[in-house]
Amino acid sequence: MKPPIYDDCERTDLAPQRNAETSFAFFNRAGGSLWRYSRALHQEWADRLREREYADVRAALRSDDAQARSAFLELYLHECLVRGGHEVVIHPELKHTPRRPDFLASRDATRVFIEAIAPGTSLSDRAAANRMGALLSTLDQVGDDNFVLMTTSIIEASNSAPAAKLRDRIRKWLTQLDPNSVDTEDLSSETFVQEGWSVTVKAMPIKRNSRSNARRSIGVYAHTAAHFVDDGAKLVAALESKAKRYGQLDAAFVVAVGTASFAEVDEYALNALYGSVSWTLDGLNPGEEITARGVRNRDGYFGSPGAWKNRQVSAVLIVDQLSLHDPTRARVSLWAHPDPLHPLPNEPMFPGVIHEWNGRCTDKREALDARRLLGLTDDWPQGRRWQAD
Repeated sequence: MKPPIYDDCERTDLAPQRNAETSFAFFNRAGGSLWRYSRALHQEWADRLREREYADVRAALRSDDAQARSAFLELYLHECLVRGGHEVVIHPELKHTPRRPDFLASRDATRVFIEAIAPGTSLSDRAAANRMGALLSTLDQVGDDNFVLMTTSIIEASNSAPAAKLRDRIRKWLTQLDPNSVDTEDLSSETFVQEGWSVTVKAMPIKRNSRSNARRSIGVYAHTAAHFVDDGAKLVAALESKAKRYGQLDAAFVVAVGTASFAEVDEYALNALYGSVSWTLDGLNPGEEITARGVRNRDGYFGSPGAWKNRQVSAVLIVDQLSLHDPTRARVSLWAHPDPLHPLPNEPMFPGVIHEWNGRCTDKREALDARRLLGLTDDWPQGRRWQAD
């Protein structure tokens, strides 16, 4: 008998997900009536797997968020394919290499190989994120009845943060403030330095009638500076790590990339796959009207007209913002290669939209509806986040 993904226990903890808490730890203890629908969905999808694959997925879902995100992407793709009427072989054998792609999906006379990747962060970045998460988790337990905190600056060190010492110093500082006389236009601020770490916080007074209620101590996270994220480069790097891994396949090949971008997916995917855009000026002669026109460069992953490349990749499937809570909210888009070695079948395989090259940009057509494909009603999931049944 397969052990369940989540523990069989009574759940009474109604608190939101905490800093440094993994997705598994949250879902495993969350007592809100809403979360049981997500847990049941994860279990239903995983139960379709054979025992060996089930064990691997279960272990990954119960691990850190990077492994859980990757496993859930594969579970999502498998469920879409099965519910779409495909016969799915997990890790099919190939004659010319011992390596195995994630799936082979067959329907009628068509065959499509699918490989999934959820790009993560480096070990050093992950270690830094863990140190920061541990610090914020501890600061969230300051537990003052009169104030919540705004973190305005955090300077990190390479060592683990002395979180408990910083928390105790912040507690002492807050006891010296009067919540009834704080100027809300000029909040009290203090910087705490300890063992190479520097934490600057502001104290935000709580309304009188809401004091002494249990809550998180950090009300506003304002310590992270804005920075530019090159999602297109991440996408290409993910593709290059997978595209040639299996050599020349005898059927269509889709690379599915799980992303977590808050940017406009269409723009960065279009530029990364079909080429970035440069602007040229026309009409520079005297008396001519000057106009600007965009010219697509030849730096796209798929190449350019007359010089298409990476033709073994029939399409790239981007699954953005795939949530363990409600996978139907994911932004899914399939980007077809203009001249693949093996074209995809015309009938859609996944939810979202399909982009097809028209010579200048892409035409977009609807694929499948996620809720209809996955057999979920419009009001799924029901229940309440922070209230038990």
